[in-house]
Amino acid sequence: HATKLPVILYWWDLIECIASIFNHPLFHNHMDFTSHKVYTMVQKLSQVYTEWMAGDHAWDMQSALPCGATLFGTILSLDKTCITTLTGDHVAHPLLLSLVNIHMS
Repeated sequence: HATKLPVILYWWDLIECIASIFNHPLFHNHMDFTSHKVYTMVQKLSQVYTEWMAGDHAWDMQSALPCGATLFGTILSLDKTCITTLTGDHVAHPLLLSLVNIHMS
């Protein structure tokens, strides 16, 4: 498609970005490296699903991995953002990245 102005693409290698998140001190003690199950009682009658790593699907996927391997889930989201103040009514489409291993709280 023809554009009025040149399109500028800013990018960062996805693996480097994920490694940066894993190595960030803010998340140091707030990550799960294995799936887990949480129950409301000792009898395990009612399972609690508070985070993705506590779900049955994560448990099943982790069980299928070789011993010592870690389940690693990424969340990618794309959102149109208007940038008006400094760019003269331009639009950006940033790709937002998060990891399911990070605790929600």
